[in-house]
Amino acid sequence: MLLKIDKVSKIYGEGDNSVIALDNISLDFNAGEFVAVMGSSGSGKTTLLNCISSIDKPTKGNIYFGERNLLKMNDDELSEYRAKHISFIFQNYNLITNLSVYENIILPLQILGKSIKENQNNIEKVMEELGISKLKSKFPNQLSGGQQQRVATARAIANSTDILIADEPTGALDSSNSENLMKLFKDLNKKLGLSIFMVTHDPLAAKFSSKVIYLSDGKVIDILMKYKNESEYEFLEKIIEKQKSIDEGVI
Repeated sequence: MLLKIDKVSKIYGEGDNSVIALDNISLDFNAGEFVAVMGSSGSGKTTLLNCISSIDKPTKGNIYFGERNLLKMNDDELSEYRAKHISFIFQNYNLITNLSVYENIILPLQILGKSIKENQNNIEKVMEELGISKLKSKFPNQLSGGQQQRVATARAIANSTDILIADEPTGALDSSNSENLMKLFKDLNKKLGLSIFMVTHDPLAAKFSSKVIYLSDGKVIDILMKYKNESEYEFLEKIIEKQKSIDEGVI
């Protein structure tokens, strides 16, 4: 078991002003899973990812990474957990504007004190896989949105962590670049065994996952699994049908 979420709740504010973002959620995630989290705005999707990554702390419950309870870790241990095991991809890319593509990609390795020379082959392989090798000397403002997203992806995976957390990674991309990014995610998931947790509103992105978790008002209302021999098109139909049932109040 890679991650275990045990009766987790997250409440913001107090008294009459309190908001329940997560409501007694329990979930298990195995290593190598590609999980999509779907739900309307305010359903708790991003809060769930923030708790998994230890950016945010649950009000109640426990989260286990292997045998370790995140809520029992001190600040230094949580920082080490995020640095060694978690990589992030955000919708707005979060690239450093005054650093080149290559400098942006190696930045997490430098922060962790890792040898760039020892990781050079992996860095170059990642850049080649993403089709950005020829862009290594350019700066973010010289790139298209799709190119910036691929640089952000390279930065995330060059560090060889266990878990990739992606919050609406296709939100700012056109359909072609969205499709390409999701195909890359799937390849990384299959070839490297990279565990991926992705928030998305888009069924076309979710179809590449192996599991879709539906949230509403901070609760898990359904989980949709992709069968081993099921095509992406067949899974997409299931996702769309399930979303239609949820919207109509039939779960």
